[in-house]
Amino acid sequence: MYNIGRILGVASGVLIGLVIAVIMLRFVNKNKKMTAEYDEMQKLVRGRGYMYSFYTVLIFEALMCVLSMGVELPAEQSVIHFVAIIVGVTLHACYCIWHNAYVGLNMNLKRYVIIMAVVSVFNLWVAFTAWREGELFSDGMFRTQTINLLCGPMFAV
Repeated sequence: MYNIGRILGVASGVLIGLVIAVIMLRFVNKNKKMTAEYDEMQKLVRGRGYMYSFYTVLIFEALMCVLSMGVELPAEQSVIHFVAIIVGVTLHACYCIWHNAYVGLNMNLKRYVIIMAVVSVFNLWVAFTAWREGELFSDGMFRTQTINLLCGPMFAV
């Protein structure tokens, strides 16, 4: 039923990703702090963006829960839940970009763009490799590797 090797692989990948994210955060900020600094307007806009993205994820998950009761969805469960997260993160990023609240006061924008471009290309490369090997879509279902295909454009935003 459960593949322990797969679960451990995903968990270790997430942990490694978090460690890399912490290192990158320190690299991106001009003052080497872990968090970005925002002015009052940016904090208000970001808070509203978090609210919109939270409710979007909540509605998406509720909709998928109801749909999965009566319809066989053409994706693995992990893909469905990650799509909800990706939609929420992308919504928050777009809302903050549109309202000039995405880049913190202490962020080095050039470094940030370079890092996001590298992460985006890496995810698209992993997705392309999976597509080439036939692992992106098989047996009528989107597989876990589809998440990389969706993360590529998300990081490009």
